[in-house]
Amino acid sequence: MSAATAIIWSPENSQEEFIVFVDDVAEYERWKNGATDIALSRFVGSFTVLKTSTSVGHTGNLGEVSKQEIQNVFFGGDKNKHAEDAIEVILKEGKVHKGDYSHSYKLTLNAGRGAGVVKGQGNQQGR
Repeated sequence: MSAATAIIWSPENSQEEFIVFVDDVAEYERWKNGATDIALSRFVGSFTVLKTSTSVGHTGNLGEVSKQEIQNVFFGGDKNKHAEDAIEVILKEGKVHKGDYSHSYKLTLNAGRGAGVVKGQGNQQGR
């Protein structure tokens, strides 16, 4: 997957950008326009909030945001809030960005399907 659609949200007075990937843009747009019967799982690929390792902008290696950071940045330290709540904030208030995220290791979401596997050849001595 080289092209992806990301929803990017930035808190006020901050350069940090938080990212959620959307698999089905049409379903997302319908949900954002008020179709409350659409479950987030129909268009959100992975229920994780991401940001770049530099925390500035949306380019570079993406990494998952900690639960503590989600609670502090999105909800002022409310310990009863979770990643799913932050994802809703990003989806409602963020901006759509289509781009090439193939450089990010986070797009290898299912390593069990062979992506990201490292093969060791071992010693070839005796051949």
